[in-house]
Amino acid sequence: MARILIAPTTNKSVKDKLSKLLRAENHVVFDSNANAPEESHVDPTFSNWTPKEAVSSLLGDTAEKCAYADLERDMRLADACLLFFPASQDAAIMAGWFAAHQKDVVGVVSGNGKLPTLAFMTTHLCLDVDDVAEAFSDR
Repeated sequence: MARILIAPTTNKSVKDKLSKLLRAENHVVFDSNANAPEESHVDPTFSNWTPKEAVSSLLGDTAEKCAYADLERDMRLADACLLFFPASQDAAIMAGWFAAHQKDVVGVVSGNGKLPTLAFMTTHLCLDVDDVAEAFSDR
């Protein structure tokens, strides 16, 4: 059994399919988006924030701060990160954290198939759902 954190992705259908598959194989799956509030839910005028207001929002006792604390807890608990390509900046930073902590980064190729340099930091590179299942089969 592996504890797997799914990095942020806009490909919800693939993420949901892989979450179900991995849970069916008795893995623990954390969703990095599970506790993340939308800025617009916290403050409808977030897009007009000054840098000082944005920093204040992160440093104050806010929903964002709680969400980041929850995400950090999940990252520490997880054995591996599941990363979808193309990856967002947030997902790339998360994958870098996993690599720096000598944890597995399993990449899933999607979209146009072009791989960024980030792909070279993965411990497994998967082309489809079966490859992902195989990457975690020995745990």
